[in-house]
Amino acid sequence: MNKRNFIFAGAVCAICSLTAFGQTAPKSDAPKNSEAKPATIPPGSTNLVVVIPLKGVVGPTLDGDEWFNATDFKKSLEKAEKQKAAVVILEIDSPGGRVDVEEQIIQAILDSSGRGMRIVAWVNDAGSAAALITLACKEIFVKPSSRIGAAVTIVSGSKGTSSLKRLMQGDEELAAKYESFQSAIHKAAAESTGRSPAIAAAMRDMSKELWWSSGSGFSDHQLEATDERIDGPKEVLTLTAGIMEKTGIAKQKNSLEEVIQSLALPPGGQTKRFDVDIQVSPKKLRSFIKRLEDREKDIARAQADSNQSRIASLRKEYEKTLLEARALCEKP
Repeated sequence: MNKRNFIFAGAVCAICSLTAFGQTAPKSDAPKNSEAKPATIPPGSTNLVVVIPLKGVVGPTLDGDEWFNATDFKKSLEKAEKQKAAVVILEIDSPGGRVDVEEQIIQAILDSSGRGMRIVAWVNDAGSAAALITLACKEIFVKPSSRIGAAVTIVSGSKGTSSLKRLMQGDEELAAKYESFQSAIHKAAAESTGRSPAIAAAMRDMSKELWWSSGSGFSDHQLEATDERIDGPKEVLTLTAGIMEKTGIAKQKNSLEEVIQSLALPPGGQTKRFDVDIQVSPKKLRSFIKRLEDREKDIARAQADSNQSRIASLRKEYEKTLLEARALCEKP
């Protein structure tokens, strides 16, 4: 993804909101505070399994990359609920993207889970915003090669690209406001999933540490001499499948079929994929990309000719096209 479109896809919206979560609650046969109890099948549900793909950028984006948005995701969840699905599996393979979209998706997951829907994450890779979406699910399954993490918030502006934390240096009130707002949703997610916010903090902030023990689970500091340090104070946390299984965050599976088989669903179930509902084809945006590129060239020529009236007119056309593209991205 080129830099201009990545900025539109996610970084510009980074200061809107952020979300992150931690580690799971205990089971009798797992390390304490390490794994959430699997959700039960919702009362009155069918034996339907719904698979919702979350592949590509947490968008929208004007680049040619694949992306998904919050509006379509919410509709897919509502559709699954109306069809009384026994379980919804989020098939996640994403480098991350816009944090405002991430927050909306997470809230939709928490709302749906609160109404009794069983939502499971099946992860290939989940970076940044996608990692935080993953951690909003009570049950997580990963491939042996999966990675989840690296959720430092990046913003772009006139001075280039930087982390949000660095941009806030020297402004304690702004930093406190941001952290207070962010912590609130972390706590809500932790309460919903039985997780500590310590994992997410280590994913977002390289100054945070993460420790784990089989007895007390995760912590942001060392509690006992035997505790294992998972992430140091100068690192950004990315979890491997091995660490996630060892600490009870996730279970390793080799395929979607293995995931479904492990969910103890009624026999003879049907699986539906909502690919068309959630995935948005980049072809819909290519005409906008072409128009934006043409306007940029026209503006450059007008600037070379010092034609101020022409520059002003072209910039209005550019802004109009950009607004139209954004409206398409957030279609109702």
